[in-house]
Amino acid sequence: MSKLKILVGFISFLTISISYADQGLISLFPLDNYNQNLSSWIKPSSPTYDQHLLSDDVARAHFNQFKDHYFGPSSPWSPEYVMQVISGQVPNDFKTVEQSIIKSFNNEGKPDNLVGYGANFRPYDKNWIETIANNINLSQFDKLIYQATNRGIAIDNLNARVLPTDDVHFYSHNLAGQGYPFDNLQMSALWAGTPVYIVAETRDHAWMLVITPDYIGWAKSNGIARTDQAFVNTWTNAAKAKLVAITKTKTSLLDRNGQFLLLAYVGAVFPSHEGQSGMTIMVPVANTDRNAIIKIASVSPDHATVMPLSATPHHFSNIMSTLIGRSYGWGSMYFYNDCSAELKSLFTPFGIWLPRHSSDQVTVGKMVDMSEAPQEKRLSYLIENGQRFLTLIYVGGHVVLYIGNYSDSNHSLMAMTYQNIWGLSPVPATRRAVIGKSVILPMLLQYPEDTSLTSLAHKKYFQVAFLNQLSMSNNHMPLRQQGVDIQSLMYSETLLHLI
Repeated sequence: MSKLKILVGFISFLTISISYADQGLISLFPLDNYNQNLSSWIKPSSPTYDQHLLSDDVARAHFNQFKDHYFGPSSPWSPEYVMQVISGQVPNDFKTVEQSIIKSFNNEGKPDNLVGYGANFRPYDKNWIETIANNINLSQFDKLIYQATNRGIAIDNLNARVLPTDDVHFYSHNLAGQGYPFDNLQMSALWAGTPVYIVAETRDHAWMLVITPDYIGWAKSNGIARTDQAFVNTWTNAAKAKLVAITKTKTSLLDRNGQFLLLAYVGAVFPSHEGQSGMTIMVPVANTDRNAIIKIASVSPDHATVMPLSATPHHFSNIMSTLIGRSYGWGSMYFYNDCSAELKSLFTPFGIWLPRHSSDQVTVGKMVDMSEAPQEKRLSYLIENGQRFLTLIYVGGHVVLYIGNYSDSNHSLMAMTYQNIWGLSPVPATRRAVIGKSVILPMLLQYPEDTSLTSLAHKKYFQVAFLNQLSMSNNHMPLRQQGVDIQSLMYSETLLHLI
């Protein structure tokens, strides 16, 4: 090859590289002007620092609902609930929904913006999805029956996936807001100690499709142990007597011999073990037959609390202090949180159950829909009516927590929020100004650092939910009383918007 051809090729490569760089799809949003010191916003000197924000009746109702999803009528350990889930009829049945999911990840005939790419930036071929589909073995969904031996429990922290594969699935990184970190196959984290029901298993036995208290997804089978009736009774009775929530992320749990069991994250819960000095909890492990047994671990009161923790600004600040600044993790990738996982984890120690999807979280409390109002009126409503630490705002694909009103430099009130956010974008969304972590951020009409970015107050939706008032809808009644939408439990939130 001549030197001239090499030079021309290099110039062409350089030109292409520069053209991609000039697109400016991603920049960093500057946070220098936004104080991330929790004590600046939640002041220990405030007379309301230890004020109880929930009435006893509402707190009790929330906690009962939490226990219902883990150990009661809406639990994967409830035969009645599981039978309702697995007995769905076409098109609300496992086989039809799984076929639909497989089809949605097949690149054949897809427009460019819906073509899926792997970690090597190359689109997947037909063989990729066919291999996964064959491993699933759809015929196993033909005659599902309830089996008590399919009850199980997570014995490690796991990734819940839309399909049984570790492969990532990104849309083109050349599309604004796509590519890393938005792996369309990543659904959520499944914390150790979570009850599950095993619906199916892949041909290679590496993955199990499990019903959890929040969703249905594929998880690695080596992180699941089966539970017999004795285990279920022991675990459930202890949990109903006293349940412990982790309050410090990456808490190391050791057994009585000092052997490492696992790292526990905020959002994980375990039954308390009575009769020991200090705080001790039950931790599930697998025996040689892959059946669950219980080990006992001690945990510092600084790293865990008996549920429900009273909902005070002081306690919210304590939990936030271990979460704030942690990286954004789409679908809890790498066991970091996205927007809805952040709030779900934050509210768990308080005994408040939130669904996994952001659009569902605002159904737990009394919801006021301000979507038709202009953004000025939306913000004024929030400032006038928001209940600090107990008000969620859903803006379409994103949810934030209102933590109170504060004066800006012009002595005007602004609504302050706590949220885990990937970034802000203009309209149309041609680029992203990445924040990429959990932050304290005011909800403004516009941000002076870049006035072209769209405020969250200007999104399509603006639904305000008050967790200090129980929802009057049936959305958070035990699911067995209202039917189960399998598709919404098996798809990631992003995919639900695309189908």
